Amino acid sequence: MRQKGYSGLSKDAVYLLSRSEFEKQKVITTEYAVKALGSYRKATAMLATLAQRNRLIQLRRGRYLVVPLKAPNQRWMPSELVVASLWMENIPYYIGYSSMYNYWGFTEQIPQAVFVLNTQKEWKRKIGQNTYAAIQISPQKMYGLKKVRIGEEDVFISDKERTLVDFISNPIGSWENVQTVLSEQLNKIDIQKFIRYLVRFPVISVRKRAGMMLERIGAPTEDVNRLKNSIGKQNSYVVFNPFIKSRKGKVNKDWKVILNG
Repeated sequence: MRQKGYSGLSKDAVYLLSRSEFEKQKVITTEYAVKALGSYRKATAMLATLAQRNRLIQLRRGRYLVVPLKAPNQRWMPSELVVASLWMENIPYYIGYSSMYNYWGFTEQIPQAVFVLNTQKEWKRKIGQNTYAAIQISPQKMYGLKKVRIGEEDVFISDKERTLVDFISNPIGSWENVQTVLSEQLNKIDIQKFIRYLVRFPVISVRKRAGMMLERIGAPTEDVNRLKNSIGKQNSYVVFNPFIKSRKGKVNKDWKVILNG
């Protein structure tokens, strides 16, 4: 007798799905299917068929998310943050940029993609109704992460202070908006942690811009000086507003910043 929820599926399909359910496999790989079915050709054909029938959701080639039997009409998708985590598999990553700008309340703008910063690959993929953008970054930038539990999965996101560093490094909207957010968040963040994160950030231009803004909005002098000391004798000048290409404007010699806007 065919198990409830498997109507219309072949014997091999029922076996593969029921085995994965029994073994609590949230993700099925090609290797797993080959082991279960004993044939590479049979396994790849079966995975393609189950994906077409919405019994599996393809994360990437050879890697599929299993749709629970209890899902109504197989119309199901877990949290986009969970999908992003499963998409990355064993690659060091964190979910950040505009995905976290919205999460931490820096902007009300809804992100057009789930941004997954990682140390190995850069590519885009649409999974279900969402677009996922993997952005490769230096291992030096993999810090300030927070592990959150969503359902039964651990997901890595940038914590609030680390997200604020990214907001200055990779701003959206306008530069004036970045300055406003920093001013609003000054008394809502761990300022010493934020300074540590800035000092550690490997892009000096970001530290210079952040330092100028912190000085303007009255951040503690001791913390601002720690940031200034991290710049050392780096003599190149950077523009204050990265949205404007012009290098014309007054010069702040302390931070070596051109006030171009």
